[in-house]
Amino acid sequence: MTSIAIVGAGFGGVGAAVMLRRAGYHDVVVFERGERVGGVWHDNTYPGAACDIPSHLYEFSFAPNPRWSRRYAPQAEIQTYLEDVARSHGVLDRIRTNTEVTRARWDGDRCRWVLDTSAGTHEADVLVSACGQLSVPSVPPIPGLDSFDGPAFHTARWRHDVDLAGQRVAVIGAGCSAIQVVPAIQPVVDHVDVYQRSPGWTLPKMDFAYRELTKRLFERLPLVQRLDRAIVLAFQELGAMAMTNRRWLLAPFRTLARRQITKAIEDPELRRKVTPTDEVGCKRLMLTDEWYPTLTKPNVDLVANRIAEVTPGGIRTEDGVERPADVLVLATGFKTHGFVAPMEVVGVGGRTLAEEWTEVPRAYLGISVPRFPNMFLLYGPNTNGGTGSVVYTIECGVRHVLAGLRELERAGAQQIEVRRHAAAAFDRQLRAALRGTVWHTGCTNWYVDDNGNNPNQWPWLWSTYRRRTARLEPGAYMLAGLENPPVIPQPRAPRQSVTPLTRSAEH
Repeated sequence: MTSIAIVGAGFGGVGAAVMLRRAGYHDVVVFERGERVGGVWHDNTYPGAACDIPSHLYEFSFAPNPRWSRRYAPQAEIQTYLEDVARSHGVLDRIRTNTEVTRARWDGDRCRWVLDTSAGTHEADVLVSACGQLSVPSVPPIPGLDSFDGPAFHTARWRHDVDLAGQRVAVIGAGCSAIQVVPAIQPVVDHVDVYQRSPGWTLPKMDFAYRELTKRLFERLPLVQRLDRAIVLAFQELGAMAMTNRRWLLAPFRTLARRQITKAIEDPELRRKVTPTDEVGCKRLMLTDEWYPTLTKPNVDLVANRIAEVTPGGIRTEDGVERPADVLVLATGFKTHGFVAPMEVVGVGGRTLAEEWTEVPRAYLGISVPRFPNMFLLYGPNTNGGTGSVVYTIECGVRHVLAGLRELERAGAQQIEVRRHAAAAFDRQLRAALRGTVWHTGCTNWYVDDNGNNPNQWPWLWSTYRRRTARLEPGAYMLAGLENPPVIPQPRAPRQSVTPLTRSAEH
């Protein structure tokens, strides 16, 4: 029986464990460094934390939840949902919490992965990384940050023991976390200064609470919820088209985004500060109904001058003005290009994944990397998007893993590995498609690195991702360690038999 180790117990790890169990794989262990499942939804407990994808698409297709309280689910409900899914599908006891995997090494002689964990060594035939992209906070190198006298913390490490009532709070950042945090804390603080490096476009979220009657309707008529999910997915696909190969579709989004600013803000100077100069969608589009109205409150100031340094009592900007602060909140996002960080992964010949990704993280379909056999990534390189649900993407990835495992069993093989020529061909196709997308129109975003490489975005429709991951492309993978290898005359006996999934030769 194939043994499988999964690293991470967020949506990726829980979803993989459940889908593997449903497919008949029971020798599965999930390692989670946190004390509970949830991943990003366990770490991010800041005030106002919620999803920006409608709830009926931000859930597993095999585990619909008719009881979401709101159109966009809040953090606590999402974590509870994940725990309920793990429990009801019989995988909660397979999750080892408070256990961090520090290193995973491929043992080629035995065709197994050896994992070093905080609880000891573990071995498995297959390694599935579900670490996610939003797990390691990014702390900017601001001079004097360590000198601040008051509490200072990242939104992903929220200090619930710090009472913000009556405090003067400085929030560094004006992105996805800040647009949720600031409206949530504004009514209770004495004053909040928001330090913005550059503005991003927003669209109306149109969030609302579901009435009890609506929840009962979803329970009694599941087809209604599935229909709503399909409608949301279709709208997300429209957004993907607009940001990739149908850029003319951005026009109505641009009009709506500008209208949201002018409707909420009358002050021309504040309008100027919050209006981006880049194309809609180049940075992540943010959904909010509260951001701009909050910025007009008398106890809120938006500071667009660059930060020069943090002082013991506040923040000094480059114009020489120092603004006092009692509490410092870093809404500065995450290190998004690590994918498996901080775990070290060692493949064939002792080469690490970090070495393989020195130039830029690359993976075939965001899932497989040459010279790292029997390893699959969920939510890996280039599986993000300006629209779409990561949960949908994860399910597609797990189906690809299942296709690989079925091929291993069919052939009686011990290892499966993507061919380097197949991975390279996919990467060339991917990079060519990315060049024409909105994310490469010149703005500064977290998708594109300092060298202009984009290891994050999927430049096609999400239905395309589902189609391409549904099966193994002929010739893309090779199998090794076959019980019954094909008889092929050789000048000398090889040390290990290797065959592709088809009769095509390695290029």
